[in-house]
Amino acid sequence: MQYVLRNHIQYGGVSVSEAAVEFIKTILEEGKIILELGSGPGSTVGLGKIYKLYSVENQPEWYDRFPESATYIKCRSKMYDDEYTVPSEFPNDRGWYHPDDIFPNLPSNYDLMLIDGPGGWSHGWGRGGFFKHIDKFNTDVPMVFDDIQRPDELVLMKEVSKYVGREYVILEDSVTGVILGK
Repeated sequence: MQYVLRNHIQYGGVSVSEAAVEFIKTILEEGKIILELGSGPGSTVGLGKIYKLYSVENQPEWYDRFPESATYIKCRSKMYDDEYTVPSEFPNDRGWYHPDDIFPNLPSNYDLMLIDGPGGWSHGWGRGGFFKHIDKFNTDVPMVFDDIQRPDELVLMKEVSKYVGREYVILEDSVTGVILGK
């Protein structure tokens, strides 16, 4: 995938698309709060100067990478085992954010969720943990899903859509899906 730079914001590759950032700007007023699972030069930099951004991150090389744009919630990764089991809808997942790190540190209110992490899917960290713990998130807000061209991320968006009883739409970039808020 090609990288596109616009005013020091990197789109594509490991970053969200420009279409995703521009879409968020059309549905969310300036100054609102975004909870971002993952972080990167597209979303964090592209949105962090407009919104109050909380970025959940499990990869140490991304901790505080853009401190002027986001408040980071640093998480270890937790691999699934006998006690902490993989969601059945996501058999390829081997782990997610460590629950002890993420849940006590989430902001109490947010106006949009951007699901673009955890990163490192090649290591077996998947996004199915979001669905496993969906009851711990405010799913009444708009939810933006990155990387839906990958089968597991598309399944995640479809499962969340069924769970919340709201339809999803796919943006023209074909890699971003959205479930609008109530």
